[in-house]
Amino acid sequence: MLLICRFYTAIRTVLIAAFLLSFSCAYAGTLNLTLVLSESGGAYLEYSKALDAQLKGSDVKLRVIGVGTPLPESDLVIAAGMNAALSLARARPAAMLAVLVPAEGYRKLQNEFVSPANNAAGMLSAIYLDQPFRRQFELIATVLPDTKSVGVLYSTPPRELSSLRVLAKARNLELKERSTASANSLHAALQEILLGSDVLLALPDAEIYNTSTIRNVLLATYRSKVPLVGFSAAYVKAGALCAVYSTPAQIAAQSAAIIREFSVSRLLPSAQYAKDFEVSVNEQVARSLGLNIKSAIQVRSEMGVAP
Repeated sequence: MLLICRFYTAIRTVLIAAFLLSFSCAYAGTLNLTLVLSESGGAYLEYSKALDAQLKGSDVKLRVIGVGTPLPESDLVIAAGMNAALSLARARPAAMLAVLVPAEGYRKLQNEFVSPANNAAGMLSAIYLDQPFRRQFELIATVLPDTKSVGVLYSTPPRELSSLRVLAKARNLELKERSTASANSLHAALQEILLGSDVLLALPDAEIYNTSTIRNVLLATYRSKVPLVGFSAAYVKAGALCAVYSTPAQIAAQSAAIIREFSVSRLLPSAQYAKDFEVSVNEQVARSLGLNIKSAIQVRSEMGVAP
């Protein structure tokens, strides 16, 4: 009887091992990855080249196409930018990672992607383009330590507004908020917010901060001697005092790590902010505003690994 029990135990062990081996092998082999770019140049091209370099030597077949090109059979699709992401979300690929998209935009993707046949659990994720508020407040504290009030403008209240308020209060900062529903009311709202703010923190709201409005926004902040904290290096170059941002290359490195994990598990992690980041400061703007600020290298060093 004992021998029979041992025999069946051995058989069961072999069967379990075989099952686990077959399960792990089911995802073995080349991962078919398609990258869809919203545009063929700029940050999208930089991301594409960086991702390709990050995946060299791995068992991943990368194809790069533009929006509107028929989607080839893919295990995972990466959408670079909102145009690509929205187009692909409606097509509902098996799995999609969106990059270079704002957090608010990602929520629109979720509404498009989810269907009765696809609950998107582990099949849709993103690396946000914008930075976490905690990191932005850390930037303000490092560059402008005497700041007492921070102004924000938005067309519609962002979902993380309550978090923004909590973080401001935790740092003993007064948060000044104004909502503006149209471009016509932007000037009045901007003037009002600048009157009571030490700093204007730009949120990635395309209704307020876009190519048509940014020049007037920067002129208003300059005349009011209220520095603008932007969300990209381009804003700093245009006249913002400083910004914290993640480069396409940094986002590509984080994407590559997610792709490697996906090749084993066939599941995507939760949407996340970029882990690595850079800081840019405009020293000429600082001098014009009469501010003595640290260099970008000093600021980045002091911020450390701010979450």
